[in-house]
Amino acid sequence: MGHFALSTDQTSRATESAKTAAELTTARQADLPTALIRYLWDGGSATVVVEALAAYQNEDGGFGHRLEPDIHAVASNPFAARVAMQYLRFLPDDSAPVMRTRLQEWLTTNQHQDGDWHFSTATKAGFMQPWFAAWEFPALNPACCVSGLAGSLGLVSDEMMARVSKLFDQKASLSQISNGGFYDLLPYVEYSLGVQLPNEYLDAIAASIIRRSEAGEFEDAEHFFTLATGGSAEITAKIPAELISRYCDQLIAEQGEDGGWPTPYDDAWRVWTTANAMMILARLSSA
Repeated sequence: MGHFALSTDQTSRATESAKTAAELTTARQADLPTALIRYLWDGGSATVVVEALAAYQNEDGGFGHRLEPDIHAVASNPFAARVAMQYLRFLPDDSAPVMRTRLQEWLTTNQHQDGDWHFSTATKAGFMQPWFAAWEFPALNPACCVSGLAGSLGLVSDEMMARVSKLFDQKASLSQISNGGFYDLLPYVEYSLGVQLPNEYLDAIAASIIRRSEAGEFEDAEHFFTLATGGSAEITAKIPAELISRYCDQLIAEQGEDGGWPTPYDDAWRVWTTANAMMILARLSSA
């Protein structure tokens, strides 16, 4: 990540973690998390990852099928699209061209004039956790998360980004970055992947992450890294290297004896949290 990379010792421990992590996801028959871990840490095939991810893509090009575990409907939804794009960012640029094209078509077709991607009737008809059932659109999340990730993958158009930019101008504030919770800060972080945020926003994001770290507000290391390394390199560069290193040690230490990482959410999240932990460490090992 520019100014930080895993130490030799951290890399060695992370490599050992990957072995038991893959054993856990394999035992739970979680094909996509297993394929991701093996691809990142054991010379596995990107094609296998794409094939596993394809099981979550619908005919309309979007993603569903509980790729976002808290939304049970098969139908495509923006939060599942966000997860899919996070995985695609780890794959070679020339991988999954058909999947990418179909996803771009879904993003283009399903964006509302207000700049956001809403739940379809089919999605709302299925079970979702209460926080999603009460979601109000338009909102910076998912609009900025989806468009930022899509921008980093080259899946956007000028018209698409202009709509999101208008929404951002209406709803964004430095106060929200400084005083909001984790999920208030998330869309600013991920939006930075697709647009150049003003310096005052980048500074405020980094300062908020550092403050939350010092106050012990992150539930675990994964939540720290989602913000600290989940956006643009400019944000990560503003986080002290020693702080990132400390959270790397914490992330590795949080792995359970069975190879999986704990989660404050539903147990269905464990395989995904485990894959996310290994993705974070892989990103830092290749810095």
